[in-house]
Amino acid sequence: MPSWRVHRALASLVSAGLPRDAARGLLAGVVEPDAVPDLEVRCRGGRCRAVYMRHHAGVPRGLVEYYFNLACFYRARGDLRAAGRALGRALHYIHDGAVKTRRWLLFDVHDEVEQEMERLVGALPGLCLGVAARRSNKAAEALCFAYVESRRLVERFISEPLPTRKAARDALWRGRAKKWGLAAAALAVGAAAGFPAALLGFLTGAVFLMWTPGEYVAAMRGGVACVKPRRYVPALTC
Repeated sequence: MPSWRVHRALASLVSAGLPRDAARGLLAGVVEPDAVPDLEVRCRGGRCRAVYMRHHAGVPRGLVEYYFNLACFYRARGDLRAAGRALGRALHYIHDGAVKTRRWLLFDVHDEVEQEMERLVGALPGLCLGVAARRSNKAAEALCFAYVESRRLVERFISEPLPTRKAARDALWRGRAKKWGLAAAALAVGAAAGFPAALLGFLTGAVFLMWTPGEYVAAMRGGVACVKPRRYVPALTC
């Protein structure tokens, strides 16, 4: 994983435009997962268990999106430092996911790449002119990927509209009506059609109950609901 110096340097570069408390939270949150880790749920043979997050296995988009939504949740509640912490945790996983640790599938270049990132981070953002920003076992490419993706996420947070509390509550009620309405309709159709269809209707209704409508996410960003991520056990919650 990149050093704390690299994590913080990247976070500092993309923090322009954030309120002061959010920027401070960002610098704290971007290294926090190394001290207070999140867990991912892995299932095998019908059994599931929560384990520590794997480093450099790609960017865990579901967890990054959860922390983005959590940052919006805290901002809507007026807690800008907590919003920055959540956003920083999202950036941490982008930075870790930028590094590929194998070269030609054989040689472990983890330490070599991260030492080179430590040396190059001071050259950002000019370093990225003419450099492909992608997940890579080359330090410059990995560093530019981490920088570009971090900047995009922070810019998205800054530009994300802050809904009124009423609009967020309305979105939550619409989501609940959609979810429970579809589940009830599936059960009703199955029950009216006889046993085989009833079983199918029950299973379909159960799927709808597990579904998270987009309105729930909108309500979370408005600070009135908390939507937990699938396959992860986050250390920071609503």
